Amino acid sequence: MIFNKALPLASCMPAIAMLLTASPAIAQTTQPNDSNLDEEEIIVTAQKRATNLQETAAAISVADGEDLREQQVTSIEGLAQTLPSVNFGQTTGNARIAIRGIGFDNTTVGNEGRVAYHVDGVYVARPAATLAGFYDIERVEVLRGPQGALYGRNATGGAINVISRAPGDRMNGYFDATYGNYDLKKLEGAFGGPVSDILSARFSFQAIDRDGYGKNLTNGRDVDDQSTIAVRGQLRFEPSDTFDLTLSADYFHQDDHAYSFHYLGRGSLTDLSSTPPLPGQQLTGIRAGGVVPANFRDSTSDSGPDNRRTFWGLAANARFDMGWAELFSVTGYRGSKFQVLSDLDVTSARLTVYDQFEDADQFSQELRLAGEYSRGDWMIGGYYFDESLFGGTRIPLDPVVLSRAPTLPPLSFLRQGYYGVGQLDTKAYALFGSARFELTDQFAVRLGVRYSDETKNIDEVLKFDFATPFPPFVPQFPPTPPGVRRQLETSSSSFTPSATIEYKANDDLFLYATYAKGFKSGGFNLGVIQPPFAPEKITDYEAGIRADWLNGRLRTNISAFYYDYTNLQVTKIAGTVVTIENAANAVVRGIEAEIVVRPISRLRLDAAISLLDSEYRNYSTTDPARPALGVIEISGNDLSQAPSYTINVNASYTLPTDVGDFTLRGEGRWVDRVYFTQFNLDHVSQPAYSLFNAFLSWQSGTSGLRATAFIRNIGNEDIVSAGFIGSSLVGSPLLGSFEPPRTYGLTLGWTF
Repeated sequence: MIFNKALPLASCMPAIAMLLTASPAIAQTTQPNDSNLDEEEIIVTAQKRATNLQETAAAISVADGEDLREQQVTSIEGLAQTLPSVNFGQTTGNARIAIRGIGFDNTTVGNEGRVAYHVDGVYVARPAATLAGFYDIERVEVLRGPQGALYGRNATGGAINVISRAPGDRMNGYFDATYGNYDLKKLEGAFGGPVSDILSARFSFQAIDRDGYGKNLTNGRDVDDQSTIAVRGQLRFEPSDTFDLTLSADYFHQDDHAYSFHYLGRGSLTDLSSTPPLPGQQLTGIRAGGVVPANFRDSTSDSGPDNRRTFWGLAANARFDMGWAELFSVTGYRGSKFQVLSDLDVTSARLTVYDQFEDADQFSQELRLAGEYSRGDWMIGGYYFDESLFGGTRIPLDPVVLSRAPTLPPLSFLRQGYYGVGQLDTKAYALFGSARFELTDQFAVRLGVRYSDETKNIDEVLKFDFATPFPPFVPQFPPTPPGVRRQLETSSSSFTPSATIEYKANDDLFLYATYAKGFKSGGFNLGVIQPPFAPEKITDYEAGIRADWLNGRLRTNISAFYYDYTNLQVTKIAGTVVTIENAANAVVRGIEAEIVVRPISRLRLDAAISLLDSEYRNYSTTDPARPALGVIEISGNDLSQAPSYTINVNASYTLPTDVGDFTLRGEGRWVDRVYFTQFNLDHVSQPAYSLFNAFLSWQSGTSGLRATAFIRNIGNEDIVSAGFIGSSLVGSPLLGSFEPPRTYGLTLGWTF
């Protein structure tokens, strides 16, 4: 499938060259204070202690909350456009976050990603809950590479830390109102500050309502619209200099028609060079009488889409300074509940309904004891995680479908059909520690280690039921009559050390080299009767340099890495079920660069560049969409969500005037072909593409008023963010999801 013109890497070079060749010309310019990057000290807590970004021995990127708000980035999806090596997609409302080609490729419930996602220090296990959105954010920190020593399980790709804005030591806040195309209406705001000498508070909210990017031509519903509301409250107690406690609560609710499957063409092609059927044509065979839309963003599905989800959480972050050390406690409880009702055959033929639901509760507790000594620092800690999850997938259908005979039964005639649901409980424990030793004023060594142990218990049922009518939005367990039921337990444990050498040549040049391990625990594929899959492990060899040049006008942060990746958990769709198998191994190599240039006062140029080379090794398997080929060798294929290049270039210029400051910002993004499965089929991929955004902002100098006009995806490109070949039961259609089309609007705001 080809939705955009492929963009060769050579066409991206002028923009990069402009950034890099700008530096000699500015060497003679007198440097004003506001163009000195040395003065932009960025403090990060990604390594569970406060450090200066330019002196942190890890591949870390930081996105400022004010910038995210100005750029209309309201979820993790938009974050990929500013960071190197980050790729994003979603399937049925589950986030597919990938860093350096290591991500989440499962379409079933109950599984966890390979990038550990945290909100104010609390791990968020459910991939669906990571789509809850950004608002009133101080910053987002992204660690690239396995983080086994500090973050443990499910951090083979990296970690993302979302830090909410604190109440503050004076009254402060903001209010934004946005209106845009697709009848976008967004209200967002916050206010906080001291309540007494020892207590401060903050309240934040966001509400978004938007029409769909497409229309269901069969039932008239919007497709990919949005209706969400989110609130968060914080209380911060500081009774003394040695103790502080922050309590927070958040709530998110969504009820709309998002996350529907889109028809992208025929998935199973006898001749892969042939052209898929044209949109809008009437289909024959198993989907006789059904049609697919002429516009890929539209739908002709006979059911849905319906999307209902609620996420909420409570957290307590405490610090106690004992003089010789500080004790930190992070306690979190999170609830997650969602259900997506869509159409598996994605046509107007009444054959199937796709019903996926998940209801989970998790509790986590982390304790850390950290201190310093004359030549370094140290930390020890423990972690506990407990999650109870009920969920599964139902695919109601009519028995005649199995005989491959054309049929158009009304929805009320459908029976429960495929029914795979169950209870999945997880308990995880970990002990970890790290220590930094300053060997000289310039050399230091940091050693880290973590031991993790995890147990999963499952009680699930798989059945085909052609007697019980299908009740939408009514999950049932146990089913009647019973199907194949199993109750099993599996355990995983891992020892994940890390070692880093640091060298600070001078105040402007910092180098490091790292050896680190990470692991993703084994487990069960909920709703599918298959043996438990084994843990996967990754070893990272990495080196980096952080440098400021030209008296602080040029910053270059560069890292190079090599991954040895074993026992990968790989997803395939076979018939009505999604299976998970352990591939043999893979290697990933890459180079990343983050470049910032301030050539003159008020002008800033940024580039984030990633070059990636990934391949499976010793991997043979079958492709359910091409069963006639039998076992095929796919060693040498790219990993999914691993484009060979990703280039982000941003430029902004601020013009001060008597009525306020005007800032013009432009963004460009170039991404190579992204494969969505391990089989590397061109028609199950997003070809190379380019994407451009623009923003014009005005900021009052005294009143706190501001305005931003924005346009994103200027070229209105149809970019597929995820794709897969659907069930052979309904003809193996090619299904997927899209990034947003061209959007534009105006935000008016007030900050106080």
